[in-house]
Amino acid sequence: MAPQGHACVTFSLALAVLIAAVGAAGAQSVERLMIVSVLDDDGAPVTDLDAADFEIREDDAAREVLRVDSAGAGRQIAILVDTSEAAVRAASDFRRGLSAFIDAMHGDNQISIISFGGPPRILAPSTSDGERLREGVGRIFPQSGQAAYMLDAVYEVAEGFERRGADRPVMVVLTTEGADYSNRRARQVLERIDESGAAVYTLSVEARRAAFEIGRPTGGFGGGFDARQQEFERDLVLSRGTAGTGGRHRDLLASSAVERAMLDLVAELRNQYLVAYSRPDALIPPEEVTVTVDRSGLTARGIVLSSQGNRNR
Repeated sequence: MAPQGHACVTFSLALAVLIAAVGAAGAQSVERLMIVSVLDDDGAPVTDLDAADFEIREDDAAREVLRVDSAGAGRQIAILVDTSEAAVRAASDFRRGLSAFIDAMHGDNQISIISFGGPPRILAPSTSDGERLREGVGRIFPQSGQAAYMLDAVYEVAEGFERRGADRPVMVVLTTEGADYSNRRARQVLERIDESGAAVYTLSVEARRAAFEIGRPTGGFGGGFDARQQEFERDLVLSRGTAGTGGRHRDLLASSAVERAMLDLVAELRNQYLVAYSRPDALIPPEEVTVTVDRSGLTARGIVLSSQGNRNR
């Protein structure tokens, strides 16, 4: 009987060692990267932070911040611009603001320009060539009698980011409050944004209410059209489409503020941080990742990158 007992003890020890090894492997940490914007109360970027200033939490569990670097360049930026009839008065300001943005960002980033007055249309394919991008800006003209198709444009661009596996996608949406006749619902668009991993920035310029009275189509939402519902869907994408992406939404009282807003965006993108932190190598990703900084009066927003460029949600 003694040999049998000895074998049982040996097996139990081996099993315990195996379980401990599996547990240790499961407890191993992996590194994640997060692109973070930090702004002061005036909306200006803060550039003198280090690793000790950041706190990252996953589902309210604190994670160790390993290092902080400049996020650098290498972004894939899609600019979506409203060319509907509601943008007639704003068109020259749109061109001026986008020209300023492109002059500051084109050299070390890939930029494309898409219009959405009527069905979405590519005005400049993705390139770092400033001249080609300026030619695209020169094609920005409002389309008489056309409503906006912003939700459709956002959906298609996000789908393109995901299909190409863009590793640092950024979407900039410049729109008015005119009528939107998109066929996509807000829920579909928000899901596609989340899947794409894009950081979304939206700028909305007030428009005259008369701009909502463009001839209504017979299509959209399964054949009927509800102006109030469509307005709700558009506003939902503008407000919630930026949440959790590291981007933000801004309402502009006049189109003359577009150039300043675009230059503010340049400053933010040029001064972002790349924050590395560790987390357990778990099979189930966290539902929520938040970033804060240990300094009063500052606001931090970030987006977690994976190897495919998607958010770790």
